[in-house]
Amino acid sequence: MEKWRFLDINWITYAETAIQRIVSLRAKSEGIIPDTVCFYSFPRPSLSLNYFNDPDKDINLEFCRKHGIQVLRIVSGGGPIFGDTGFVGLGICLDRGNPKAPPTVEEMLKKTLTGVAEGISKTFGVKARFKPLNDVEILGKDGVWRKVGPSACIYGQKAILMGSALQVKKPPIDLIEKVIVPPPEKFMDKDTKSVRERMTWLEREVEREVSIDEVKEMYMEVVKQTFNVELVPGELTEKEKEYYEEIRKLVTSDEFFYDRSERRFGKIPPDVKRSEVRTKIPEGPFIRVVVLVKDGIIKDVLITGTLHASPLIPSSPIHEIEKSLKGVKIDRNLIKEKIEEVYRKPGFQIPKVSPDNFVDLIMKAAEEAGNA
Repeated sequence: MEKWRFLDINWITYAETAIQRIVSLRAKSEGIIPDTVCFYSFPRPSLSLNYFNDPDKDINLEFCRKHGIQVLRIVSGGGPIFGDTGFVGLGICLDRGNPKAPPTVEEMLKKTLTGVAEGISKTFGVKARFKPLNDVEILGKDGVWRKVGPSACIYGQKAILMGSALQVKKPPIDLIEKVIVPPPEKFMDKDTKSVRERMTWLEREVEREVSIDEVKEMYMEVVKQTFNVELVPGELTEKEKEYYEEIRKLVTSDEFFYDRSERRFGKIPPDVKRSEVRTKIPEGPFIRVVVLVKDGIIKDVLITGTLHASPLIPSSPIHEIEKSLKGVKIDRNLIKEKIEEVYRKPGFQIPKVSPDNFVDLIMKAAEEAGNA
């Protein structure tokens, strides 16, 4: 039976997994670590800003800084996530060529999260399910399905990083509602219409105390059964520790943190017009597009939201779309041609989002800006 390394990591915050995730991807891509499963538990609360989230729109950054809440941008898809001491995570880092991994992000999410949902149901006696694209939900006694944890997956050129998390203990919902600012569109295809209504936690649904170790054992069993592997306890290598310090400097830099903010535009000249459009793809991500236009030409584009694109580093399909549209005339056929060219690049994936989705959004924003 194939053996994977198992790491029990409990000394970093959820936000600091931003660093560890890049370490894992880099080390795995370089072939210096085995296929690895990490179980994360956290010593104090923090907030993660996922890769395509706008720090000035998707969270209350001023509140976080005023109250000492650590915020870091994570190399992962989805929306902002608050992780406290009652929150745990699973990370799976595999070689891209491992036959146990499905060929696409969407299929990997389905395989892993179906296993997690079955593990929750079997271990804790509740009804759990995988809901596309990336949610695990539990059926409450009131008949409403609620999200019990976030998940994301990245397919890099040489490595895969699959992550899933679970809210075990009651979270500080009042605080979460202050720090995370979801747009109304995010709940368009949900049974619930707010963060408070949408989220639940394991102890609430099973009506008993649940230990972190109990959840760790469940996750380990899920990985063993889902992927038919043996987990062997291990330690971080010296190279991983070295990479951690190196990558920490990148992740904590303003340039990295504000990459998805309109701050990158600088001061917009008066003859350049700005427009913003937003949408929620059914069973897919929330997308926000900001376009700058001058004299019928696209000057710049910023795409943000809860996208699950792959790869993310060194460049993502989203970044490549933005670059390809600079200087392009507002013409549907030209814009579609540029976007489809990005989609054809080897290994590029944006689950649940078609080229036409982007064409429609960018055309709408560009035309609105052009008419302003």
